[in-house]
Amino acid sequence: MMKKSIKRALGTVSLASMMLLGGVSAAYAGTVYYKGTPVSWDHGRFLGVVSYSDVMSGHFDHRATANTTNSGWQRPGVRAYASQKISPWTTARAYWDCRG
Repeated sequence: MMKKSIKRALGTVSLASMMLLGGVSAAYAGTVYYKGTPVSWDHGRFLGVVSYSDVMSGHFDHRATANTTNSGWQRPGVRAYASQKISPWTTARAYWDCRG
């Protein structure tokens, strides 16, 4: 009986550790293109429970969306950032958009 409880506790701690460590570094930074012009976009998860999207363009109005949270349109040169708390089991969805 005691052995089963210890195994269960160790399994729970191991699973929780893997979930937290797996979500700490899930980030994707890069350059996307709108009308042939580069746009900086960084997106991913922070600490496994925050979805984020970070967009910057020097030429176009732009916005960032993280799951259902939108930054609103920003002028060229102004950072567009959106983040939303999510559960560890929810997919982090990030989007960027430009106009002009």
